[in-house]
Amino acid sequence: MKSLTQRPHCSQPKVKARKFAASVDTKRASFILANQKKWVNGTLIKYFFLEGPESQRKVVRQAFQTWQKLGIGLSFTEVKNIDDAMVRIAFKNDGSWSYVGRDVLAIKKPKATMNFGWSLTEDAYGMTTALHEIGHTIGFEHEHQSPFSGIEWDVPVVYSYFAAPPNKWSKAETDANVLDKLPANTLNGSTWDPKSIMEYQFDPGLVIKPAPYRETGINPPGVLSSNDKKGVKALYPPVKASKMVTLKLNKIAEIKAGSGGQSDFVFTAPATGKYIFETKGELDTVMVIFEKGPKENYYMAGDDDSGLDKNAKIKLPLVKGRKYLINVRVMYAPLDSGGAIEVTSA
Repeated sequence: MKSLTQRPHCSQPKVKARKFAASVDTKRASFILANQKKWVNGTLIKYFFLEGPESQRKVVRQAFQTWQKLGIGLSFTEVKNIDDAMVRIAFKNDGSWSYVGRDVLAIKKPKATMNFGWSLTEDAYGMTTALHEIGHTIGFEHEHQSPFSGIEWDVPVVYSYFAAPPNKWSKAETDANVLDKLPANTLNGSTWDPKSIMEYQFDPGLVIKPAPYRETGINPPGVLSSNDKKGVKALYPPVKASKMVTLKLNKIAEIKAGSGGQSDFVFTAPATGKYIFETKGELDTVMVIFEKGPKENYYMAGDDDSGLDKNAKIKLPLVKGRKYLINVRVMYAPLDSGGAIEVTSA
């Protein structure tokens, strides 16, 4: 077992900060930022291994199953064709990292969206790493960068610590992965969980406050914490067929979810042809459509209207008698304005 000072840590890839038009006020932008990386409940996240020995792949598969067995509104499956994958996994020697949540959808193929830069089979830290990186893919950021943590760092010591092997980070990399606090308006939680799978291990002497961690360091157990499990279930409650609203052709149905919530609909095509699904009102939404299959639901299309002066709109050819699931994630719902959805023939 390696000592803590020899542990390599996750180093996140940089993404451009989102910019909004002048017409988007601060409150609206804050809600959109807090929800923009969240997947739509009911999504089957398909992953593909770009490379890597079977022993390493096995650990990653087990980690995906650990998250899924919590009974959340996301599921995961390995695919054999890169064109079918949302998540592409590499094992290159450039650190371990993953893009966060729906950011993976913006990464062009065949570039990896997740990487493991050290062995996952040497000891238990391999499974910890796999669970951590999948946590990013689900939509979680580093726990110690929460503005609610109250952590005060011994900055010179932190720089020196992470500049040393095995991380060998520059000051900018240490800032980005440790010292910089995440904007409060991009987070869904308001507490810090030092036991979280998304928390680093930190040696004694790096943290000044909270005082107890100066002497002991921060030592998460390396498994999903109780708060991890509660948090992911709150973020992604399972989609229940019994609560889906049936859409009828040319009939408007209300979107009842508030900011951060989701409304789910089902539509059976009355005839083979093209149909238009469109949201109504002032909501900022992400709308995704799946075809319901016997064993899994197949992604067809999605549209994100958040921060834009338009509504989500999808035009698709559908087959008579087949069922289609329409999931609408509400990014922001003004207090004085509701929303709705309508399906019409094209």
